[in-house]
Amino acid sequence: MSECEKSWYLINSKPKQELRAEEHLKNQEINCVLPVLEVDKIIRGKRQKVTEPLFPGYLFVELQTNGQDWSKIRSTRGVRDFVRFGGVPGRVPDSVLEHLQLLDTSNTPMETNAPRVGDKVVITEGPFKDLEGVFKISNGEKRSIVLLTILGNITEMELENTKLRKAES
Repeated sequence: MSECEKSWYLINSKPKQELRAEEHLKNQEINCVLPVLEVDKIIRGKRQKVTEPLFPGYLFVELQTNGQDWSKIRSTRGVRDFVRFGGVPGRVPDSVLEHLQLLDTSNTPMETNAPRVGDKVVITEGPFKDLEGVFKISNGEKRSIVLLTILGNITEMELENTKLRKAES
């Protein structure tokens, strides 16, 4: 096989099938990149870290510019088609992929575990800074309810998750 110039292209996957498309492309020995990021989501009332595609529905593939191997891309499971401009698959500059690789956060250390029901937490910002409370429940993706003892009464307070940290044992 002769060495040919290669370039990056953007392909569109079928809905929610980015991982399937990536797996089948790699099985065909096609160099592909699916940028992902970790996000906190509330799943069944618990905050969990979930890995999601950075660009849902899209993958980057490196192919020879002479069109060799292009036909098998469209018949790959999970792939819809190339992203086209004026009917021609658009090239993606190498610099874009280099920047995406710099943004890859998969090697960064994970944050300490999110508080669970009954855990002691400390408020890190605002008028109640440094007060300890008890984590009651997560209220959506960005807020939680904490029980505080204020003037002898137990009070529920809704706070942003970024303003809480788990108390040290």
